[in-house]
Amino acid sequence: MNPRRLLHTTAMRLALRYALFYAVLIALGLGVLYWATSRFVDAQIATGLAQELHDLNQVDQAQGRSHLEAQLQAQSSMDGNNHRYYLLDDIQSGKRLGNLLAWPPGLKTDGKVRNIWIEDDLIPGRGANRDGYWPMIAIALGDGSRLLVAQPVHQAEDLQEFTLATMAAIMAVSIGLALIMGWRLGRTLLERIDRLNDMAQKVTAGDLTRRAAVSGQDDEFDELAGHLNTMLARIETLMTGMRQVSDNIAHDLRRPLARMRNRIEVTLLEARERDEYRHAMEETLCDADELIRTFNALLEIAQAEAGSFRGEWESLDLSTLLQGLAELYQDQAESQNQVFTSEIEPDLHVTGNRHLLAQAISNLLENAFKYTGEKGTIRLEAKHVEGRVHVLVCDNGPGVPPGQRDTILHRFVRLEAARNSPGNGLGLSLVQAVADQHNAELLLEDAHPGLRVGLMFREEET
Repeated sequence: MNPRRLLHTTAMRLALRYALFYAVLIALGLGVLYWATSRFVDAQIATGLAQELHDLNQVDQAQGRSHLEAQLQAQSSMDGNNHRYYLLDDIQSGKRLGNLLAWPPGLKTDGKVRNIWIEDDLIPGRGANRDGYWPMIAIALGDGSRLLVAQPVHQAEDLQEFTLATMAAIMAVSIGLALIMGWRLGRTLLERIDRLNDMAQKVTAGDLTRRAAVSGQDDEFDELAGHLNTMLARIETLMTGMRQVSDNIAHDLRRPLARMRNRIEVTLLEARERDEYRHAMEETLCDADELIRTFNALLEIAQAEAGSFRGEWESLDLSTLLQGLAELYQDQAESQNQVFTSEIEPDLHVTGNRHLLAQAISNLLENAFKYTGEKGTIRLEAKHVEGRVHVLVCDNGPGVPPGQRDTILHRFVRLEAARNSPGNGLGLSLVQAVADQHNAELLLEDAHPGLRVGLMFREEET
């Protein structure tokens, strides 16, 4: 994976921004911690110095100067755990006692802890590289002598250095972890994006069978992959349908066009009587009407499947619509010596397009009348069933074998028994498209004998 490309990913950029943001927050937090720690250490030192000076002053007042000098001598000679320096400056005798060589300049005897600069030459023996600002406190004793207690800062400085090093380590680890997380997150996201890009490129190249990989993590990428797969499946279905339509048009429409051309060519070969010309024109007109009906059916199917049919969608009384169709086909049944019955419940309401629904149900009735012989029986039913509206068209004709019921829903598909009857094999394709557009279910079942076709609609909520 190209590191430069990875650095330009959104995940990596967000990781860098969050790393900077967290670095600032951590720096502020550690800065406050360092300041509070330093203040606490300074306060502890100041309190310790003030307390020890107070105790020494009490010894001088209660037990006398000799006891004070003995205690200072003992404290000054201690090492290891002794981290303080003392100096008793007797102004009258000029005597100095303690482990400081001289009184630090600028130190006042006001009993307040102050940070006073102390040079190396004021520290006996082991005082090399110990110069700096030391916290110290001094008071004037009853006889005018001065007493100070001082604290070296090397331990406090060591603590401060340790704190700073710890802070730096924490910041480095935090920023490093943020960058590593961003790097890994960027790699993961980029790998999944690359898989989507690879799939998109292959689809663009014409391979509509490709699908986006679903990781099973149920995250936003899986949700996107699911939507893409649904879209690709829909596109593949439409493209397959277009190819089938093109093939079927080339196959099924070529015959009427060839028949029209041959008829016209034969008619024009020699002079004919007026009635012969009229007869040829009438047959040609019938073929042209058949072609127009075929193309109109294809257009209606395409519009219904695409949801772009030019018509209003409304709440309609399906019972009234079906009653009108039943009256129309009752007359056709009587003229064809067939039996047509209907049983339609009142107040059946659905939301849809009146023209499309009328066309779809008319197609079902036309098929039933076409494939049911003389004295055959056709029945139209409409009723409520478990919160849905069922529209059924039944006949006692030859029916459709179970293995071919899905096939006859395709465009231009006609069974062998129907090859010699008029039609273009588009009626049930339109019914299927209208059903899909209205979120209805189309079922083909055996009527024993014959075929029962059902349309199941969702009933309109009132």
